[in-house]
Amino acid sequence: MKIIFKYFSESVVEHVFVRAGHIGIKCSLPEEYNDPFELFLGIDLDQGSELLATYSDVVHEIPSQLTTCFSKSPVVSPMWAHYGNNHKGFVVGFDVSHLEKLFPELLIRDISYLDRPSEALVSFAEMAAHRKKPRDAMALRRAVLYHGYFSKYSEWSYEQEVRAVNLEDYVEDVSGSKILYIPIQCVAAIISGARSSVQTKDFLQKAAYELDADFYIENIGRSYPTPYLLNDIGKPNVFSDGEIARPVGVCGECSEPLRAEGDLCPWCSIDQTHRATAAANNPFRILDHFGLLEQYIEKYPNGPRKPYK
Repeated sequence: MKIIFKYFSESVVEHVFVRAGHIGIKCSLPEEYNDPFELFLGIDLDQGSELLATYSDVVHEIPSQLTTCFSKSPVVSPMWAHYGNNHKGFVVGFDVSHLEKLFPELLIRDISYLDRPSEALVSFAEMAAHRKKPRDAMALRRAVLYHGYFSKYSEWSYEQEVRAVNLEDYVEDVSGSKILYIPIQCVAAIISGARSSVQTKDFLQKAAYELDADFYIENIGRSYPTPYLLNDIGKPNVFSDGEIARPVGVCGECSEPLRAEGDLCPWCSIDQTHRATAAANNPFRILDHFGLLEQYIEKYPNGPRKPYK
């Protein structure tokens, strides 16, 4: 099962679940998005004025279509910070196969992250300029349209974005907003943020039960490199290879997921002998023993009261 994930702010929780048996998500036009270069990645401009003129005249302007965005992962910390209300919000996971079945005209594709415009568009533009055939001009427009909606600059790659386009036939106008109501069978998981309020967690758990979806609570640990997910009985799960799954092991002390087989996480594996040895060899403790620590810190370049140069 391929699952894609939508991040939400805590403030919209009741709007998202306002219709029984559905998840409501807002769809927007690209000019409303936070990337000022949406639809900007077109042809490489170093092609000469003649070819660029053909490109401009044929393409003219990329149509603005309703779009909504997802991520391939529910554990991207910047996504939780930017779109999940700094871990106070929530994430909903959708089964792609069910989405495509219920919304057959919907185009769902992964975003390609690029450092520069695609060279493929140059070939389409050259064909249109040299052969002057309508089908070549149409091929150029279609290629630019697809490239514009499904590619972004590589600096956005942390989002692991998946985009859905061609929503006009499926959305409803709700007080001026275009809302897509996704039925229960498409909902695979609901994840409450690590900093969600008790009321939000309870609301989401109840919603997951009613939608027959898995429920998780995001957790931020000390040793696991990304957020992990606690299921409804408190067992840790991790997101790996596109799936929410049990980890290879769990720490016997703190119950955090392990990155490799073993009994303890790196922090819990520190015993009293390790601590005693580290304390005995800590030069700060030695200086402090002789009453020299504060003096040393004050005189050290860029000390605690001196700004970095």
